[in-house]
Amino acid sequence: MAAPPSIKETTKLYENARAGLNAAKPKFDAVKSQVSQLKISLVQLSMQDSRVEADQSFHLLKRGILELGAELSIKTGDAAAFERYLAQLEPYYFGNLKEKLDESKVMYPLIGLNLLRMLTDNLIADFHSALERIDLDQLQNNPFIVHPVKLEQALMEGSYKKVWQARSEVPTPEYLFFMDLLMGTIRNEVASCVEKSYSSLPFDDAKSVLFFSSMDELLGFSQEHKWTVSPSEKRITFPVVAEDAHMFHGDDIMKQTLAYARELERIV
Repeated sequence: MAAPPSIKETTKLYENARAGLNAAKPKFDAVKSQVSQLKISLVQLSMQDSRVEADQSFHLLKRGILELGAELSIKTGDAAAFERYLAQLEPYYFGNLKEKLDESKVMYPLIGLNLLRMLTDNLIADFHSALERIDLDQLQNNPFIVHPVKLEQALMEGSYKKVWQARSEVPTPEYLFFMDLLMGTIRNEVASCVEKSYSSLPFDDAKSVLFFSSMDELLGFSQEHKWTVSPSEKRITFPVVAEDAHMFHGDDIMKQTLAYARELERIV
């Protein structure tokens, strides 16, 4: 039977995994395998000697491994795994272990990403509960926190234009993962309103109101929603939907949204 790993050996494996994730062309499967081995090593270290839980170097290593796993989850598009890693990082970011270790350089980027995840999942109550645990100075001045805070305000205002603009203002490229998920949800909501408010739209108007940057994206989206596309007329026709007139009054909303989109195109 192989001897349990030492903290030194586990740290070496962590450093190799970190270097692999930060490489210009990371091999995600290899890093994922290393992270799995690192988590097993953490359990073995704890079982080998319970006193290790009082060792600062052990907790620095454990925090680093959990952060590595969280970053890997974002890069591989695994939102569920990211949520699990952030839950495990709670004691290091907000609990009893926070004051025992130096602040992690990736703490606020990961907290900000977690706030974005909550917005993407429409967990508004959880979002506000999380904000209450963050220092006021960070809420007002840390770009990794300010971005999701402003985004939530835009969502509450129903200003999808501001949400779309926020995509180009992300403090780090990793934020684009959740921003794109959020924009996907918004597009589906807007598409539902468009279908009920218009019988058809010109390509350019449809592209603008749905916040697409290319015609290929619009045509792919149209195919998914089974809209009729007329290349000769450069127009998209929507299916007729029977709707109670008293249940929906979207004309004014959609006209305003379309006007915003056209204005945004002029600005850009």
